[in-house]
Amino acid sequence: MADFTMSKPIFNGKHPKTSTSGNIAYALFVLFCFWAGSQFLNMLVHAPGVYEHLMQVEDSGRPRVEIGLGVGTIFGLIPFLVGCVILSVVALVNRWRRHH
Repeated sequence: MADFTMSKPIFNGKHPKTSTSGNIAYALFVLFCFWAGSQFLNMLVHAPGVYEHLMQVEDSGRPRVEIGLGVGTIFGLIPFLVGCVILSVVALVNRWRRHH
């Protein structure tokens, strides 16, 4: 069996240097992925007959709910951004407490 050795220890206590622009770019990428995923699920659910086929329900008596792109974006984007702000405030408070 092969023996794998690491050139650097995985847990050495040192943190890699990170840049603010890299963190912002990563946050925007994650935000875009969540937005694209929610739009994909929105299209999947609102496509004619797909939801009924997946759930195997033939109920035509229920009202059809139409959610537009703007409403889906606002109700998906606003909670995500509020969560990001809350997490960043908690992270900043933790970082401030560690350094002082």
